[in-house]
Amino acid sequence: MNTPRFLMLTGLVLLAGCAANPSKWPQTVDHVDLQRYMGTWHVIANIPNIFERGKVATADEYHLRKNGDIDITYHFRKGFDLKPDAWHGKGWLPDKNNAAYWKVRIVWPFTSDYLILALDPEYRYVMVGVPSRKLLWIMSRKPAMPEAVYRQYVAKARSLGYPVDQLRRVPQQPNQVGLPGYQ
Repeated sequence: MNTPRFLMLTGLVLLAGCAANPSKWPQTVDHVDLQRYMGTWHVIANIPNIFERGKVATADEYHLRKNGDIDITYHFRKGFDLKPDAWHGKGWLPDKNNAAYWKVRIVWPFTSDYLILALDPEYRYVMVGVPSRKLLWIMSRKPAMPEAVYRQYVAKARSLGYPVDQLRRVPQQPNQVGLPGYQ
């Protein structure tokens, strides 16, 4: 893909997260301990977008910088038989008192909103979305999530107005490729 087309598509995907009226945004969690949130989150399911579609063994990794910004690394493979790859980006809190709402940038100058919509009290599972409700991720500290927990997060996403019929699981193990409901 040529660079101008890539940047245009990146902008379109990231702008999907830009909703004009924050009062109509889905409700985020009340509190996030940012230090505790840092680390690796395996993507269990998402509403696929052009950049993540077809990727396997995906995970987001977050590291807090001394200045309060967040280094973001998106780990993925294009197939289990191919080498791992990664994209690097940055996140920051527009309001230092609200760690449930971030801005993220993977490709400059495009930014997107990042809303933490559900978070397990033990920080084992999380659900993140964008205000437009067009993108959603359900993630786990491990490459697997109990089915009952997954269903709870899907129900929560539905209650927030996300199109859960578009959710697809991300293969974290080779034996998951091609299974119903997976990308």
